Amino acid sequence: MQRATPNPGVRQSTLAAERGWRISDSLKGFLFVAPSLVLLIAFAAYPLASSLWLSLQEVQVFSNQQEFIGLKNYSELLSSNDFWSSLWNGSLFSVATVSLQLLAGIGTALLLNNAFRGRALVRGLILFPFVVPTIVAILIWKWMLNDLYGIINLFLMKIGMIHEGIAWLGSPDLAMGSVIVVNVWMFFPFITIQVLARLQVIPIDLFEAAYMDGAGALQRFRYVVLPELRSTILLVVFIRGLWMFNKFDTIWLLTQGGPVGRTQTLPILAYLRAFQEYRLGAGAAASACIFMLLAAFGAWYTRAMRRGMVP
Repeated sequence: MQRATPNPGVRQSTLAAERGWRISDSLKGFLFVAPSLVLLIAFAAYPLASSLWLSLQEVQVFSNQQEFIGLKNYSELLSSNDFWSSLWNGSLFSVATVSLQLLAGIGTALLLNNAFRGRALVRGLILFPFVVPTIVAILIWKWMLNDLYGIINLFLMKIGMIHEGIAWLGSPDLAMGSVIVVNVWMFFPFITIQVLARLQVIPIDLFEAAYMDGAGALQRFRYVVLPELRSTILLVVFIRGLWMFNKFDTIWLLTQGGPVGRTQTLPILAYLRAFQEYRLGAGAAASACIFMLLAAFGAWYTRAMRRGMVP
């Protein structure tokens, strides 16, 4: 019986059709990704490129004129004391707030992970600082910290710890600490949620094995809980570090960078340069410095996590 030979023309048409389907699938994939790319370019890449280009210009706001001056804005910024003091204030604010948020968030999550009456209600209430509008929270705290009629001063005077009201937000020595406390109160629930979610999925067998081996509460926390929380802690430290260093609204609403620049951070410096001194190029240069610092920190932190350099 003679075997039928395939028709070359049919085979070529089949390959062409398959190739066409492959191109069609690639085109479909691109079309699915295209909206995200358009949004990324429109709301991230283009504003970033525009800001970097603006930082190389000297802009006359009211005459709508600009002149290319190269790196003059950067050299002037890096040679000013305001930049270095703002960088120090921002670093201090970020490290302190993230550290205290981490301690408060982990402690609260460990408490909420235990079974007790009313736990569901407490879990809901613990989210209140995080979901309340920022302006509302700041107005409440400014009223509470007022040196004349603030409830905190009245309470401290009633128990005899102080004899006169303290200007918590107006004292150069206390303003930064007060701003840190307010931001810790507002944002530690974020860490609580993340840590509590991770605690819920730790296998109970690990705790039972540690208990059978005679491990106490501190030992179980050190050798069971912390290793399981490591990835979550590293992630929230990274996220909160970036957010806190770039924080503007809460600090501005509380102190506007004062008193005498003690709470002035780089975002506030950029705002002052651009919208109070009307030097848009200098403000853009300060914003570009913030971006480069955060990008460098992100690259270092990611590499450190991959190499296990971050504990």
